[in-house]
Amino acid sequence: MFRLQKSLCYITFSILLGVYAYAQTDQEADQKYIDSFHEKFNKIEKPVSLSMYATVERYDELYMDINFDSISNNQGGIAWGWSYRMMSLNEMYQATKNPIYLKTNLKVANELLANRDDKIGKKLWTGETAPAWGSDKYAQRGRAIFAVHTGMILYPMLDSLRLAQQHAELKDIVKRDYPNMQKELMQSLAYHDRQFRWGPGKNEGHYIGLDQEDAMENKPLPGNRLSAMGRALLYAWKLTGEQEYHKKALAIGHYVKNRFINSDDGAYYWPYWLSIDPVEKFIPKKEINGEDISHASLTMMLLVELAGEKDLMNADDITKLEKTVTQGFARLNNGVLFGNITGDPKSNPALAQIAARWLILTPLAPKVYQRISEFYLTYVEKPGPLDLAMLIRYKK
Repeated sequence: MFRLQKSLCYITFSILLGVYAYAQTDQEADQKYIDSFHEKFNKIEKPVSLSMYATVERYDELYMDINFDSISNNQGGIAWGWSYRMMSLNEMYQATKNPIYLKTNLKVANELLANRDDKIGKKLWTGETAPAWGSDKYAQRGRAIFAVHTGMILYPMLDSLRLAQQHAELKDIVKRDYPNMQKELMQSLAYHDRQFRWGPGKNEGHYIGLDQEDAMENKPLPGNRLSAMGRALLYAWKLTGEQEYHKKALAIGHYVKNRFINSDDGAYYWPYWLSIDPVEKFIPKKEINGEDISHASLTMMLLVELAGEKDLMNADDITKLEKTVTQGFARLNNGVLFGNITGDPKSNPALAQIAARWLILTPLAPKVYQRISEFYLTYVEKPGPLDLAMLIRYKK
């Protein structure tokens, strides 16, 4: 009996020692990441309160003087620059109900539409001239149209036009000054119909790559790209009332959600490349190659906007996304954000970009705001337009 007790004590001690050693290893890895994070993000010497940081006056001072001299998507500048400016203006309208933001956004949208490939005579590598915004940067074969670019550009345009048409002061201005805008936006969206595929699962739909990067030819696009187009479809439905847009947006939502991974900590995680088939089993967080938090914010945004629709996203799903933040990339709860959604200390701190997009979760998952805002208050002296606008809109 004594020997048995001694053996059990030894086994217990060994297990505890192993757990301690494992925890020490995790702490060391986290500290190494924190050191790397601080090389990328310096702490603000004199941080201010949220009430001083995220103000309408600050946004207006920084971002309401808009210069239209350099508009081009050749290097993705409209999709990854101007689109954020447009989104920020819509967010500011939602926060303040001041129509000046929508008036400004309609002017921006009009300028960007004038820079569409068919308007400026730019041909794709296929020889086609398309009613969308091509880029020379990403495809090996030459200038191409990317669904993610179209989605990023169209979504805020459709949103601003919808909001303006609902505003008593602006709806006549839309008819008078922008009579063809809705038609042109629908043209750009329709260009990608050739890429849409229903399935493979029930209620699912997705876009495939065509005539763009070689690696994506005839393959389902990554989740962030699908969701960008999904949001454009969702707001096309909200603008026009045409049910086909809504049906496709929901189908993309089902496709993406069915490939989210239920992990051992109760959170949703997913990789940049979603699996071909739906994911039906639990996978430990440490085995998941999580998407970087910037692209991942695009992936999840469509699902949040579809929350509550046709059993797609319920309260439990939102809780899992909240845990993506609180137990994943913002798990340290000190302003330091990991570069990918699982909070992997091997991730790249440079990927902690536009984290404020996760604030769309805030109305349904209030813990998210504190985790995200602390990053900005501690490490980002001058937030970008979309970051600042979302901090303002979702501030309580």
